[in-house]
Amino acid sequence: MKKFSVLRYLKQFSLLIFLFALLGALAILLYGRLNQHYIASTVIQYTNSGAKEGYTPDGSPLNVEEIYSSSVIDAALTDLGYPTNIDSVRSSCYVEEVVPESQQIMNEALLEKGEDPSFIADTYRVYYVGGSEIGEDDARSMLDAIMKNYYEFYAEKYVDQPLQSNGVAALKDGDYDFIESAQVLEDSVSEMLNYLLDKRASQPYFRSVETGYTYNDLYQIYHFLYNYEIPSLYALILSNAETKDIDLLMSRLTRECEDMQLYIENRQDRADSLKTLIDSYSERNKEILDYHYHNANGREGSTEYILRDVEHDRESSGIETTYDVLVKEYVDLNTGIRQKTIEKEHNEYLLSVFETARNTAGRKTSTAEEIREKLDHCASLANEYYRYVEDTGRELNRQLSADYLKMISSINVQPALNLTLYIVIAIVLFALVGGVGAVLLGRALDFIDYFRYVDKTVQLPNRARCDAYIDEWSGRILDEDFSCVALKMDSLSSVSSEYGREAGDEVLKDFASILKSFGDLHGFVGHNGGGVFYAFFKDCSPDKLNVILEAIDRQVSKYNKLNPERSIHYICGKAVSSEDSVFEIRDLLRLAMQRMFAGNTASGSEPVPDQNIAENAQDAQEVSAESEVTE
Repeated sequence: MKKFSVLRYLKQFSLLIFLFALLGALAILLYGRLNQHYIASTVIQYTNSGAKEGYTPDGSPLNVEEIYSSSVIDAALTDLGYPTNIDSVRSSCYVEEVVPESQQIMNEALLEKGEDPSFIADTYRVYYVGGSEIGEDDARSMLDAIMKNYYEFYAEKYVDQPLQSNGVAALKDGDYDFIESAQVLEDSVSEMLNYLLDKRASQPYFRSVETGYTYNDLYQIYHFLYNYEIPSLYALILSNAETKDIDLLMSRLTRECEDMQLYIENRQDRADSLKTLIDSYSERNKEILDYHYHNANGREGSTEYILRDVEHDRESSGIETTYDVLVKEYVDLNTGIRQKTIEKEHNEYLLSVFETARNTAGRKTSTAEEIREKLDHCASLANEYYRYVEDTGRELNRQLSADYLKMISSINVQPALNLTLYIVIAIVLFALVGGVGAVLLGRALDFIDYFRYVDKTVQLPNRARCDAYIDEWSGRILDEDFSCVALKMDSLSSVSSEYGREAGDEVLKDFASILKSFGDLHGFVGHNGGGVFYAFFKDCSPDKLNVILEAIDRQVSKYNKLNPERSIHYICGKAVSSEDSVFEIRDLLRLAMQRMFAGNTASGSEPVPDQNIAENAQDAQEVSAESEVTE
């Protein structure tokens, strides 16, 4: 059997080992891609004064779970246009505190002492874990959209100042007459002027990068609209007394006047009753003052009442009495009555204008279409100016929110599985497993080859292996100097008959070992049975073949000198493809066999007995017949 050699097995099955390692790496790559996750992360810091105590800018407790709240995730998915389920995205988000190393050591020391660490973090790391169905860029986009919408959510809830609504938008859906539309427009612009006046006072130096306006600029723009455009619209409507439906308009104005009159009467009754009650309180207060001006001894002008006033003021400082409430309510009632009175007078004036226009068919200077165009022009200006206010307000809110919430690091995306490392490990592991398998397989094939193709007596390839070797070369044109040698140990029968079969096998084995040494170096040597050996040398010139045969003869001679009683005698025949012009292996072997038996070329210490000549001729004929049948 072949000698155990790890390198021979690895070399023999190197291609299979490579393919096995490659398939293993591909399997790991496929598994990794199916189970890969991309972890997107960023670090944010809350910078308001109460953040280290766990509070938001408006004083409410900080809740970092709002980062992946339903409203934030829904807005992020809307921005990206993803149909992904909100709950699946929320379950893929989590937040961790970022604790400095020094603080971590302190916390551990406090825990060892049995104390509870009081540290509250203001810096957090936000994670989003994307599944295998999305890529690295999608994970980054998702976290970016989440953080963008969280900034807006946080700013709107805890930082932003409210934006003024656009009352002009109601004109699109409402069924207003011309004069009513002008009133809606005037009221909306008036509210916006008050809003801009407050913003100008609180943010005098803020200028929007997007619009280029300050709040003072916006105030001046709206002020022009309020003082010039709207009055000209009123003048155009009233001078022409133009309406969409004069009867419906006058009905509305009449009903509003009646409602205002009821409001004024109710509030006036309440104000009169409060006036009576306030007068009663005034009389009582006068009695209290008299008490302070006259002491217990009846000495008027004493200074003790001054001390009592000081002590009374000190005790009652900041306390709102019932009298104060009554006075405040009385003032509010009278203010409301006055406003409603002015509005009622204005509606009555409008009624008189449209009543006169209905009774007298006056000449109009403008048509309804011209008035509608003027109204649309004023409304479009108001809407355009409102967009400036809205954009400026949003930019201000972003600036204010940036002072309370900062992103410390950009978004970083890392794969959960390092596929490169896993593939390298897989290649090494599968290569090792493949190598071990190759060694086991090669050794198993050696055992199979040994039991199937090795002659156990001489430890050379048997007849079946010789036939297989011949079949491999059959049908192929042989190369030049392809040599074939047929050898037969014709002294085998005489040794076996004289010393026994075991002795004959030993001598045959010794002869085979001599031939094997040359076969391992130069070509193939096999035992065809009955002491007949075949030797094939693929690249062996006639001269080189003669050298090999001479070497074999010398080895046999040395053996015979050491074993004179059981000497080896053999006959051989040779054939070379180029020399004999035979390029088919069966023909070459047949020629070598014929030369071996016909020429009776013998080697060894003893001559060939005459009785063996007939046997040798018979063997040559049998071998020739076998070759023809096989062919």
